[in-house]
Amino acid sequence: MDKEHCYKLRQGEINIGNNVFIGAGSRILYDVTIGDNVIIGAGSLVNRSIPSGTVAAGVPCKVIGSFEDYQRKMMKEE
Repeated sequence: MDKEHCYKLRQGEINIGNNVFIGAGSRILYDVTIGDNVIIGAGSLVNRSIPSGTVAAGVPCKVIGSFEDYQRKMMKEE
């Protein structure tokens, strides 16, 4: 691409816990850990680790609620 400059190789590991939903079109960058019982909203850019038991969304992705609250809300609607 650019023969005049050398660019540092960027790589890392992505760890995804159990019971995780990742919405369509989301991007997860390197060196990120997503805990257990997590929902990632569609189209999110996950650039930092997300703790267990949370709902996160946005660009950049941030925690917007708890998994238990979301679960309770969905059970009430049925």
